[in-house]
Amino acid sequence: MTYFFWDSPDWFGGALCCRYVVVQFDKLHVPTWIDGAPATAEWHWALGLFTDGQFQVLGAWRDEGPATAQRIAADLHDRGIERIQALAADDALAAAVKGLCPRVCDRTVAELAAPGAASARMRQAIRWTDTAAQHLQERMSRATKKQGPFADHAAAADFIAQAFQRADRDLLADDWDRAKPAPYGLRAAPPVLARTASARAALAQAA
Repeated sequence: MTYFFWDSPDWFGGALCCRYVVVQFDKLHVPTWIDGAPATAEWHWALGLFTDGQFQVLGAWRDEGPATAQRIAADLHDRGIERIQALAADDALAAAVKGLCPRVCDRTVAELAAPGAASARMRQAIRWTDTAAQHLQERMSRATKKQGPFADHAAAADFIAQAFQRADRDLLADDWDRAKPAPYGLRAAPPVLARTASARAALAQAA
């Protein structure tokens, strides 16, 4: 049985935004009991950056062999993605996403790495997404190692979905012109809210 998240918690089964600036994939190695023995299951997951600077966890999928990349691409397409400006993924996933509907993905991050291939804003968006994805990868890796090994793939799917949902709530918006990567997690909320309140107060006084 394929344990995509809509087969367990259905949080990852909902519609997605039609356009993302950057979509970055990574992998989790999840300790799981398989056929009565402790083993490691590989899960792909993706983080998307909107044009307004907000992040969204797009999904997570257990690797089931060569057809996995096509399943992931089909899922993202079926859930509404129409355009990705920059895609960071391994070769199989990149080919699957671009091959399913060539208009969906403009270029991969690897293609944009050449000097002059990307604008300063796009380079910033790529760095920004990479930093957020690294934080999320570390967070999820710690969580799954702490809780595992899971009894089976279904138990792993339940836990990972809930953990990603909590992480998704912690992903915060920030401005495009920020000099450093966006703050991440609940600890970033107070300064972000303080800046927002100060900006609103200044606008009110100016009015």
